[in-house]
Amino acid sequence: MLELYKKNSPAIHKLLSIMCGLAVWHVLATVIVADSSFLVSPLAVAAKSYEMLFQTAELYPHLLASSSIFFYGYLLSIAAGVPLGFLMALSPAVRDYVHPWMTTLYTTPRIAFAPVLLLWLGIGAGAKVAIVFLGCVFPILINSYYGMRVVNREFVELARSFRLTRLALFWKILLPASVPFILSGLRLALGRGLTGVAIAEWFGATEGLGYLIFFAGQTLNVPVLFVGVTAFALLGILGFEILRKVEEIATPWRKKLQT
Repeated sequence: MLELYKKNSPAIHKLLSIMCGLAVWHVLATVIVADSSFLVSPLAVAAKSYEMLFQTAELYPHLLASSSIFFYGYLLSIAAGVPLGFLMALSPAVRDYVHPWMTTLYTTPRIAFAPVLLLWLGIGAGAKVAIVFLGCVFPILINSYYGMRVVNREFVELARSFRLTRLALFWKILLPASVPFILSGLRLALGRGLTGVAIAEWFGATEGLGYLIFFAGQTLNVPVLFVGVTAFALLGILGFEILRKVEEIATPWRKKLQT
């Protein structure tokens, strides 16, 4: 029994943490606050979620709209951020040109871009994808840049002593060493991307989880509001689990070092 516990202790600890959090939430909602217009229990949220999923099916269009916006914005940010980060690390000229714009755009609050992008691109999916892209691309770019810069110089010198070409040096040394940094950037971008989805859907949207939360807040529909928040949280958990699996496949040596 003890051996089984040791083997599955991480999963058990996570389950206990979730159960304790839900219990505290339930007590806070039903005993301390005791006002459903401010806070509802997780049981009420679960009941409303079941209704919106299996009875009225009204949650599916919102999930599909938010997921598609996030997917396209996230994918574009990877396609742009990773190569540009590598170019900045390998070329001082590219770094000098990109750095001022990267710093300016990264430090500007994303919500400030929303009205401008909606004005330029309209209230369709393009503006929303652009907002998500701006939220995701910079963590990926910065981590890709530093991942390439912190490669152990001894490995690079050893590769050069074996007369590896620049392309072979990139594929065999630089890229594998930077993968953990890229994955860290993808994790950071995940949360920022979901935040970007919520921001994008607050302006001129007619569907999506962000719109659902905003409309529920305006109409004081607290159960629906928490359904939207919970859906965002579950999407984030799903994204992190997918990235964890990707990391296990892409960096098998890290798991061997930890065991």
